[in-house]
Amino acid sequence: MITIPEKFMGKSIKGAMKKILETSSPDASESPQSESVSLINLSNPEDYILLPGKTHRNYTYQDLLVSMYRLGISPEVEQAAQSLDFQVENTAKEQNHRDYIGNINWNQALTLNLSLKGLTLNLRQFADFLLLLKSGNAVNGRGERVLESKLAEILNEIVEVKEPWRSEWLDADFKYLDSNKKPVAENQTGEPYIYHTHELKNGILVPKYREKLESCLMKEGFVALQTMNKQGLPTEQGSDFRYCMPRKGNVSVARFCVYPFPATFYCGWIPKFSVSGLGVRLALKRSTQQ
Repeated sequence: MITIPEKFMGKSIKGAMKKILETSSPDASESPQSESVSLINLSNPEDYILLPGKTHRNYTYQDLLVSMYRLGISPEVEQAAQSLDFQVENTAKEQNHRDYIGNINWNQALTLNLSLKGLTLNLRQFADFLLLLKSGNAVNGRGERVLESKLAEILNEIVEVKEPWRSEWLDADFKYLDSNKKPVAENQTGEPYIYHTHELKNGILVPKYREKLESCLMKEGFVALQTMNKQGLPTEQGSDFRYCMPRKGNVSVARFCVYPFPATFYCGWIPKFSVSGLGVRLALKRSTQQ
């Protein structure tokens, strides 16, 4: 039976949290070249946080601008949703009373963000985003330093145990495949794979990465955030957040949620599921040429 901790990352979940250092072992010689993408002209760059690009062994991503808040209704969102024939509406509120969109499933959430010329954070990017918020040292889309108290507010909105429950979809899909890379049934033997960093091709979500899962924990429990591997999965037990591993059946996707119990990385959730408090966060690729 899992024991619910009173602390997150070593301190009380309420209020600002102590800075921790991320450890990684970059290997630039293995890193693919970052693609050149133009910066979207933001009307509200102050509502985005710059997540510097990182290299985790042979996985690299470029600078991202990550929204401080879950995606809410705006003229641009309504236009994108209409073009996709999605019915969207604000169904939940963050603690600061900002409305956000819920009642969208995993496929709709990722598709909507991509239609906005953005993306949904994968597990590794989301872990780095949490680490950045915890560091208390970040700048917004204007290059202005964000107050540490504001970063703590954003982090607490994501991880603090309180009513109502909040959740957001992440860009990770898990499959169990046979030796021919074909999906296997739940009662058959197969190896676990992660599909992530999806793109839209002819209106269909297609993963940029299809990789066999690296060594990681494959049991439920509490884990240490700083031990996440290059795919964003934990490798050691700890006390930072609760973790539910990918499941067989080829219907496992990722979300991060907080109920009346601790913040949890769910890697075995149902992609067709939707509920009012389950939204998505928009991130944008930041051009190195501005």
